[in-house]
Amino acid sequence: MKKILLLLASSLLTAQQTSELLSNNWYISKMVTSGGQTTNTPVIDNGVPATTFNSAGGTSYVINSRYYNTSMMSFGVIPGGNNLIKTASSCTLLFYNGGNAAPVRAYDQKNCDAYVLGAYGSIYSYQITNNGNIKTLTITDPSGNKIYYNNTPQLSTKEVQAAAKTFKAYPNPVKEVLHLENIERNLPLKIYDLSGKLVFETTTHSNKTSIDTSSLQKGQYMITIENYKSYPFVKE
Repeated sequence: MKKILLLLASSLLTAQQTSELLSNNWYISKMVTSGGQTTNTPVIDNGVPATTFNSAGGTSYVINSRYYNTSMMSFGVIPGGNNLIKTASSCTLLFYNGGNAAPVRAYDQKNCDAYVLGAYGSIYSYQITNNGNIKTLTITDPSGNKIYYNNTPQLSTKEVQAAAKTFKAYPNPVKEVLHLENIERNLPLKIYDLSGKLVFETTTHSNKTSIDTSSLQKGQYMITIENYKSYPFVKE
């Protein structure tokens, strides 16, 4: 009876651990090597597809880490912790020939290597952090390299390059309030960082809008408004 209870407790604990992994779509956003070198996910035609986790029965699961190709790893979960034991892996071998080709191909290879190169039985770990509605999943491979995923999709090259109506934005660079003019009402307005992570969203209410950027970290961002050309700006 004790053995059965322990098995049930272990299964419940594993289910709790993996519920967030399975219930979200994850989008690869950057990779950081064990030496600290960061590579943000390059913009790709049609955008980054969702990475998913699926149950394979019991305490076995599969991650499909998708960029252009898909890197697949089967793993088991160690109850009571955030460690994953690799049991199998593979990667598709499609050749990308779209826009931004060289960075995309190099990043695609890194995504494959992260899950394929680890030996059978090697240990990966994961961590999920929350910032409002935005969740970040970090997976660390056996060599200490980290892959980051967000639960918000990245822009595609077509969306970034889409030329439509333009609007005025100032000042740029901005320290506090960014003013927008010549825009229509009731349109979705979003701000992304260069990794494609959504950091702000609202709806336009008039032909002029002001955005408080005090919560944004210093760096480069992209404003998108439906039916308008995207606008890059710098936060100081």
